[in-house]
Amino acid sequence: MPASRSLLSLLAGASICVACGGVFVGHKAVSRAEAYMQDALAYRAQAEGLKGRLAIVKGQLADAEKRIAEAKKGLTRDERLILAACQAGRPGTLAFKNNNPCNVKRLPNGQKWRGEVGYDSQKHVRFSSIHYGLRAFVLTMRSYQYRHGIKTLDALIDRYCGGNADYVAFLSRRLGLKPDEEFKIVPRIPELARWMSVYESGKELDKSLIAPLDILASI
Repeated sequence: MPASRSLLSLLAGASICVACGGVFVGHKAVSRAEAYMQDALAYRAQAEGLKGRLAIVKGQLADAEKRIAEAKKGLTRDERLILAACQAGRPGTLAFKNNNPCNVKRLPNGQKWRGEVGYDSQKHVRFSSIHYGLRAFVLTMRSYQYRHGIKTLDALIDRYCGGNADYVAFLSRRLGLKPDEEFKIVPRIPELARWMSVYESGKELDKSLIAPLDILASI
């Protein structure tokens, strides 16, 4: 009998241990499940916050696009032409990065402009500084008048970029000249640099860069 009681006590103790172990494991599982649930709720809250921010950004973008559309209505034809040129991503939009605001092209026969450090896919020269780019433009305009005898905007733009009616019309309004009206190029180089830079790049030259062109043109 004593032996039987000892065995029963041992079995009972073992059962209690197993039961306690089960309770511990179960409690641990519940704790982990609760932790996962808290993480899930936190991630959900973050996602909802991001979703709300995205909605705000979309609303702001729509408002910006609406304002841009309204602003375009007030643009002149010249300004719309410039804006369209920039939005089209034409090579001229890189003009200022190339230090070549008027998009002067490479010289023939492998010759190089002073300050030339390369050229882009459209053969617009990259210069080491904007001053070299403007120097090349002035020399180009001087050669148009003295070497090639060019006297009209039609002829100038035809030689400069193969002809462009919008370009001619733009310069015609800015310079107060008819497309076929004769004029001397050299005295108007500063004006040409200013407006051709606007058309080519969508950006106007700084006045401090235009001022010295009178002297450069007369050399």
